[in-house]
Amino acid sequence: MGTRTTVAALAGTALLALTGCGASTVSDKPAAPRTTPGTPTPAMTAAPGKVTTTETANLPNMTGKGLQYAQDQAQAAGFYGLAPHDALGRGRMQAFDRNWKVCSQTPAAGKHTTDTKIDFATV
Repeated sequence: MGTRTTVAALAGTALLALTGCGASTVSDKPAAPRTTPGTPTPAMTAAPGKVTTTETANLPNMTGKGLQYAQDQAQAAGFYGLAPHDALGRGRMQAFDRNWKVCSQTPAAGKHTTDTKIDFATV
């Protein structure tokens, strides 16, 4: 009987310790924007009664690169709306991104808002 009580007490203590950690490590405040050199900066756009933040960044030229590399670089630049497609019109899915090569991209390389959809035409 003493062993069961000890095990139950230890389990209860461990449970309280684990649940107590969550509140002190989570913040209700939004994360501060990144301000390191070379990262995109927010541009404020005003509309009557509403203010939104849109970031811009440089989209690299990915023509001739592997699809996996192109997607990784686009995401590293801040672009997450990626939509590759079969440039030959066969409707093939890019199941293994490393097996595909980027023939063209829309929009072209340059400065764009980070919410821009990036289309990679691949073979």
